[in-house]
Amino acid sequence: MNDHLVYEVALSHPYEEALNIVEKALNAEGFGIMTHVDAQATLKEKLGADFRSYSILGACYPPLAHRLLEAEPKSGLLLPCKVTVEAADGNGSIVRFINPQMMVTLDISDSPVIAQVAQEAEERIQRIVSSLEAL
Repeated sequence: MNDHLVYEVALSHPYEEALNIVEKALNAEGFGIMTHVDAQATLKEKLGADFRSYSILGACYPPLAHRLLEAEPKSGLLLPCKVTVEAADGNGSIVRFINPQMMVTLDISDSPVIAQVAQEAEERIQRIVSSLEAL
């Protein structure tokens, strides 16, 4: 599913393998992983709740983040870009990427840099999605 806000890719790989594949695909496009939230472990620890394997990654492409923060400090509220990897039925995984264009739709500033950065980031995300779909 690739709608206005989310790119989604179903992988036939199990969760741990998919997580590794996604991290490598992000790195290949110059993104670093700034944060990694293990939702399964956190929900177990905080609530005692059982939950499927699910990670929330905060990915950042430093040159774009720098341009964005220089142009509009409030844009830091939108960083890093979110990516989720979760276990799916049948030993596969689902990967989702937030569309960076959502930065423009939030209208936090009239700086043209926001739209430029969002476009460049989306192009990188699209390449990552294409590489994952080709697996």
